[in-house]
Amino acid sequence: MKRLYFLSALLALLIFTSCDSKMILPNASGAVFEVLVVIDDSIWKTPEGKEVFDLINADMLDVPQKEPMFKMSRVNHAGFDNLLRPARNILIVDVAPRYTQPKVSYGKDRWARRQAVVTLTMPSRDGITKLLDENGKKIQDFFIKSERHTYQDYLKTSHNSQMENEAFKRFGIEMLIPFEMTNYHYGENFMWVSNGGVKARQDLVIYSYPYTSVDNLKLENLIHKRDSVLKVNIPGPDEGSYMGTELVYHTPSLNEISLNKAYCAEIHGLWKVMNGGLMGGPFVSHTRIDEINNKVITIEGFVFAPEKDKRNYIRQLEAVLYTVRMPQEVNEVIVQKKK
Repeated sequence: MKRLYFLSALLALLIFTSCDSKMILPNASGAVFEVLVVIDDSIWKTPEGKEVFDLINADMLDVPQKEPMFKMSRVNHAGFDNLLRPARNILIVDVAPRYTQPKVSYGKDRWARRQAVVTLTMPSRDGITKLLDENGKKIQDFFIKSERHTYQDYLKTSHNSQMENEAFKRFGIEMLIPFEMTNYHYGENFMWVSNGGVKARQDLVIYSYPYTSVDNLKLENLIHKRDSVLKVNIPGPDEGSYMGTELVYHTPSLNEISLNKAYCAEIHGLWKVMNGGLMGGPFVSHTRIDEINNKVITIEGFVFAPEKDKRNYIRQLEAVLYTVRMPQEVNEVIVQKKK
């Protein structure tokens, strides 16, 4: 009887362990912003295959030199084995008669943790064009958001509490600031932190000013305020030089997005040193309303990396901006809107 009980307990343990092991996934592998495209040669070497290539190899916007939105690698379905399945971002293009209509599906953590998988299925390659026309940007955004969340998970384990406390003390906001950002400068309603990197420098600035009307959030007014604030607080290398916005050769773009169910003005653009110095690079900013104190708060990240691609650096700072919680969100206050 005791032996039977022992065998039953052992069997239960083995079943539990076996079931539990199926839930343990490896960490996703591969370079940041790399997408593995799983597509057969018979499709890849067609105009429709070129459309898949163009989607993943599309130019990164708002960077000074041309670079792709993603790094791309490719494999045939037959070569998509257990070694490749843990890739961090995967786009599968599956053309087979068994499918009745074109379809796009999105998945997370299918073969690895922190993995993003997009699958395109269709009965013939003719469906690729329509799928990409209707879902191309959504597919790109899915991979971008997955990378953003992965970096934010990293920030939760490696962040600068001292600088975060300063941001809270000065502006009432909560956010995650990278651990390596230890250089700082404070001004009136202004905070600047940097990693001080020599080959690739990443900086964050935060500033606030009174909210007067919705006109505060128009692109031209946001750029004007940006230039006036940075002129005072971020001097250039030469006397009389300062940081400003590149407006001659590049036009900043404004995206109206929702963060924590509230309006956010997201600007992507290029900065440069005015009145001397050949310095510049990309920037991204979020401007939101402090509803408790009736202020406008802008949080911006910018990159200076003259000999390197800028994509990964500016995307990291963009991820930081998405961690910001405004004073009303920190305090869970519902502000009555003025009619």
